[in-house]
Amino acid sequence: MYEEMFTKNFAQAENFIEPIVKANKVALTNLEKLINFQMSAMQSYVDLGMEQLRAASEINGPQALQTYMSKQVETSNVLRQKLLDDTKALVDLGNGFKDEFAKLAEDNVKELVKAVPKAPAKKAA
Repeated sequence: MYEEMFTKNFAQAENFIEPIVKANKVALTNLEKLINFQMSAMQSYVDLGMEQLRAASEINGPQALQTYMSKQVETSNVLRQKLLDDTKALVDLGNGFKDEFAKLAEDNVKELVKAVPKAPAKKAA
């Protein structure tokens, strides 16, 4: 008797915890993607900044300064495009995360609807 009750309660607890575990896995996977994206973006911005510092440190006269300044427009365009691309990638990551959670929620609602017994229809008086 107690074994059956324990088994039934354990199964109910498992059914309750399963969606939470799935949500945690989705969150962890997406957090990992976000961290990898941020680390990659940070490295590319650091590289760009270091490149600019190296170029500035090599200025040794008016001609070198003019060359450096003319390359700043190109660098600005590269940086602008990188920012746009990174913003789009970040939005895509966020949308993917939202879509995964929406699907998870939808699946859980379907399971709840299946589990809830339907009440008999009331007759009009």
